[in-house]
Amino acid sequence: MEKIPATRLLYYDDAYLREFKAKVLQVTKNDGLVTIVLDNTAFYPTGGGQPSDKGIIEEEIGKADIVDVRWNKGRILHLTDNMVGEIKQRRVIRGVIDWKRRYSLMKNHTAAHIMAEAIRCVLNSPAEIVGSGLDVDKARLDLALENSLRPVFQRIEDVANSMVKENRAIEIRIMSRVEAEKYVEKFHESLKTLPSNVSQVRIVEVKDLHACACGGTHVKSTGELGVIRILGRVSKGKGVERLEFRAQSP
Repeated sequence: MEKIPATRLLYYDDAYLREFKAKVLQVTKNDGLVTIVLDNTAFYPTGGGQPSDKGIIEEEIGKADIVDVRWNKGRILHLTDNMVGEIKQRRVIRGVIDWKRRYSLMKNHTAAHIMAEAIRCVLNSPAEIVGSGLDVDKARLDLALENSLRPVFQRIEDVANSMVKENRAIEIRIMSRVEAEKYVEKFHESLKTLPSNVSQVRIVEVKDLHACACGGTHVKSTGELGVIRILGRVSKGKGVERLEFRAQSP
């Protein structure tokens, strides 16, 4: 694996890219799974609380259903347990993202950033986020709190949706760690959970509203979310509450 070049991440350049061409660098088989490494990819690997993309990889003599995508030391591994024909090394393939799945994840990811800011606004202080996660049908934030958010659910939802209606742009930039630390402080965020060896930081900003380090995929503007609906809360033990929500059509 060390001899294979790092994968170029096309989803960083364009999160709306649905199809792409790539060269096959390696194909391996193990325990019924086939792993395909490409020179570039639009498939997002599991990470940062965001599940991987799914879709297909195909060429003239083979087609593979991609069921999982993983990160391994700069290389993206595309896993399939269902291949028809053969995907061969050094051939050029066509990759197709399951766009409905990806777009739902993008919307819920952006919604999570907005909800973090809406909660801060309603509480009038930053709430410590101790966990988070995304899925196609919902997202979650695990928050360290003294009191339950249940009494202020409607206020949080109203504030979040006012941010959605403002149709703010989502801006993404790469900064040095020192620059990024100063930048996110303005938005009541920090880089304390970021590994110390990370020197270049990808910042996702809901324009002039919220900014934090994030490697995930996002929509271009908050108006794409439709509305954000709170689904409920779950106690995760003393002082920790899980808030579940989703972006959906009005």
